[in-house]
Amino acid sequence: MIAIRKQRILGAAIGLAVPLAAFFISYIQYSSAFTLPQYLQFLESRSVLSKVLSLCVVPNLVAFFVAITFNRDSVAHGVLLSTIGLALLVAVVYFTM
Repeated sequence: MIAIRKQRILGAAIGLAVPLAAFFISYIQYSSAFTLPQYLQFLESRSVLSKVLSLCVVPNLVAFFVAITFNRDSVAHGVLLSTIGLALLVAVVYFTM
């Protein structure tokens, strides 16, 4: 039982790290023009922050299917839970900004 919980925590960590890495890759493309707060303000002013955040969650599909392929169902469950949490965060950002 403890091992399954650790695997889910690992999956959740992967599910949060992959979109975070994808966001920083998108930021690095504009890093010469903006600092991180300026980049976030730029995205917000163009009303594309929620769209960029949504696209950053898409690579979680790869993490999910890799976990399923290697029969790591608990890891896949953690990735799925973090993806659902990030989807809720994107919805909040979309409807509040």
